[in-house]
Amino acid sequence: MTKTELIGLIERQRRFEWDLARDEQTRAAARLIAGKTHDLLNLVQIVKLATAELAKRCDPTGLEFIDDLTRAAIDAEASLKQVMAVARPSHAVTGRVRTGDPVGAAITQIVDELRRAIPIDLHLALAPDTTTALSHDELGHLILGLALEAASAPRIELHVRQRAIADVPWVEILRGADLPPYHDALPFDLRTVEVLVARAGGELSIAERRGGGSELVVALPATFASA
Repeated sequence: MTKTELIGLIERQRRFEWDLARDEQTRAAARLIAGKTHDLLNLVQIVKLATAELAKRCDPTGLEFIDDLTRAAIDAEASLKQVMAVARPSHAVTGRVRTGDPVGAAITQIVDELRRAIPIDLHLALAPDTTTALSHDELGHLILGLALEAASAPRIELHVRQRAIADVPWVEILRGADLPPYHDALPFDLRTVEVLVARAGGELSIAERRGGGSELVVALPATFASA
């Protein structure tokens, strides 16, 4: 891979980071709107209950105003429910974990692109049909972020394996490199990794590596394409 090709990979990652940031902002706005709309629906419900009680105590003239209030509350409730439907995130929990693409194939492809410019040793130890909640492209960008952040290291060790924690299957991606551990904020290239890991319901941890350098571990809940 030439320097130009490496720059192309970096540009691809930056475009993905931009799209990811916009999507995160959209999701955050949707959560805020959904929360505020829920509060307004509670107030509308109070108005509906109050008008029902007032209707029992009003004369015919007062009932006209009560009818107006009741219709307004019903219209407001319908409009707010429409807002809730629009604000509801597309990734809402459905009681079922989304199955992405096979992990091994996605990681092998991106590493094959990278290793001509960045020295990476890849070790795969998982079944071919092992998947996570991440798509092929998301897995590629996750590995690209790990590699670009450690590109200055003499060599990167990448171990991808399946393991069970409390009888629950996980995919563990371990990146070892001769880099100092991070004691403060995550480096920029790991921000994308952090967001993707969180979306997949996983965990990200960084520690000192025995013998020097740092060890970064990404753990993702595993699923199986054939299940």
